[in-house]
Order: sequence, then C-alpha cells, then structure tokens
Amino acid sequence: MPAFMGNAITAGPYRSRVQPPSMIIEALQVRPGMEIVELGCGSGYYTVEIAKAIQPAGLVFAVDIQQGMLDKLEARMKEEGVENIIPILADAEGDIPLDDGVADAVFAVTVLPEIPDPPKALLQVKRLLKEDGVFVNAEFFLDPDFPLRRTVESWANEAGFILKRQVGNPLRHVLVFSKIN
Repeated sequence: MPAFMGNAITAGPYRSRVQPPSMIIEALQVRPGMEIVELGCGSGYYTVEIAKAIQPAGLVFAVDIQQGMLDKLEARMKEEGVENIIPILADAEGDIPLDDGVADAVFAVTVLPEIPDPPKALLQVKRLLKEDGVFVNAEFFLDPDFPLRRTVESWANEAGFILKRQVGNPLRHVLVFSKIN
C-alpha cells in the first residue's frame, strides 16, 4: 500500500471491530519487557498498542519497506507519547538489520501475502526469534490478497515453523507458530 494511504487502512471503527489490536496482543501472549518485531508496521495501528502493552522495559522493532510509512509511525508515536518503538527501514525478504535471536515474538498483520516470497521472509523471522519465540500472522477475508490458513501454514512449514494455535476464525484468523526444533 502506498504510504499516502497509510492512515486510511486504520481509520474508522470497522478495523477495530474486525481485527482489533487485542487479538494480536492475545495471540502474542504479551507481557511487559518483551522484545517484539513487527513486519510491515505501516502507520503503526498495531505497533503502538503492542508497545504500550510491553512497557516499561519492552521494545518493538517496527520494520517497513517504505520510509513514508515509518514517518507516519513516528508521527503516531509522538501523538500517543510512546517511545519504546524503533522504526527500521528494511525489506522482509532481505537482511533485517537486527541480531539473531533478538525477539521474543515476531508478528505481521495482512503483510505476508504482499511479500513476493513469503517462505524467504519467514526464514528472516526464524533468524530473529529466540528459541522459544513465536511468529504470529494475522489475515482477514476482505483483504484482496487474503490467503487461506493452509497457504500460510504451508509457507510457515517450508521455513521451519509449526502451527500451535489459532485465534479468531477462518475469515479473520490469527495463527501462532513456533520453530520446529
């Protein structure tokens, strides 16, 4: 999505009813002090809420491929008074400039099917996660690129993940994966 439309996807009550940040918080089993990576943070709709939930010592590394989206995120951070987010300009298929094993969790909301090679991006996710970390992927049916659960599972399995549980339903699923040991 072009950066100039970044706030449009979070506007209005529809998104907060269909895919609220609370679904992601529940799936991540958020607790204060966690270090979490978000792929495709966009303008920060989920990022800011996750950052609030892991305060005071937690960090969110907010990754996006567009500087324009990171600029919108930084404006939202100032507006909400949230300081525990580190914006990172990077391609999810490339080398995300973070250390191996930095994250307790990685999450993506309606981003994975936007990536040309999802299993390749998930190898980056695997690298970033601690051994007991989780990857959480959220999708919803009205997204033009909506993948079926089995498609996301296939991508994740190819990269070395196994499905642990699902939050939501088939039309707005949030899938929680762990590394295959």
